[in-house]
Amino acid sequence: MYLPTVLLASSEIRLLSKWMCSVTARAVIFVPAGGVGIYNPGFWGMNIEQGKVYKVVLFVRSLGSINVSVSLTSSDGSKMLATANILDSDVSNWTKVEVLLEATGTNPNSRLQLTTSRKGVIWFDQVSAMPVDTYKGHGFRNELIEMLDDIKPQFIRFPGGCFIEGEWLRNAFRWKESIGPWEERPGHFGDVWMYWTDDGLGYFEFLQLAEDLGSRPIWVFNNGISHQDQVDTTAVLPFVQEALDGLEFARGDSNSKWGSVRAAMGHPEPFDLKYVAVGK
Repeated sequence: MYLPTVLLASSEIRLLSKWMCSVTARAVIFVPAGGVGIYNPGFWGMNIEQGKVYKVVLFVRSLGSINVSVSLTSSDGSKMLATANILDSDVSNWTKVEVLLEATGTNPNSRLQLTTSRKGVIWFDQVSAMPVDTYKGHGFRNELIEMLDDIKPQFIRFPGGCFIEGEWLRNAFRWKESIGPWEERPGHFGDVWMYWTDDGLGYFEFLQLAEDLGSRPIWVFNNGISHQDQVDTTAVLPFVQEALDGLEFARGDSNSKWGSVRAAMGHPEPFDLKYVAVGK
């Protein structure tokens, strides 16, 4: 059995799992075949295809040694499509782990699962499963972006009006928090639709996608308003500066403050950003 607990700290969501799998003089705690653990089916199942390779990235911490199986399985866990083990004797500090899984079968309704048969307490954070082969190597699923490419979009607008504003300004999208390494992005609560987003698709990814498709990027920035509140015009200057910094990130020289951040993310040349939208 296991006891999962979701903890919130510094806008990050972490999962604590207490694994109780042991045999003692007084009692035998039953451990099912394959161990016990946690799983995530994604949105309506993950489309895993035979022969394709998937990269699983996660952060793990435990006071003891770990032996965790990382697997792609059918929706009920009965069929194994790919698996690998994480063996580590010292993960007392948060440790980043990357695992490559090659699928031996196809299942459009798969799930990712983490299991163990050892007793202990394990913390997981920032767990991701992505195909290795993505559109032009930039992280988007090939079949989805190829369908988008087929309609030849002349422009792509990002973010949407409600997303950039939020129901309340405290939950509005902030482009500076959507760049840099994915695991360092704080994410934010999308209070219009009531869900948490890790902002893995951020400002940089939008600009890169528009470039890959040959479309004009239209960047939307917040001008100090949301659905429910707004700043006084005397306090709008920070929003103006954020917009100027965003333009420098996209268009600035690689030696500029924000242009250098873009360059460090792998795009030293400026993006072809010529159009912006204010608020909605």
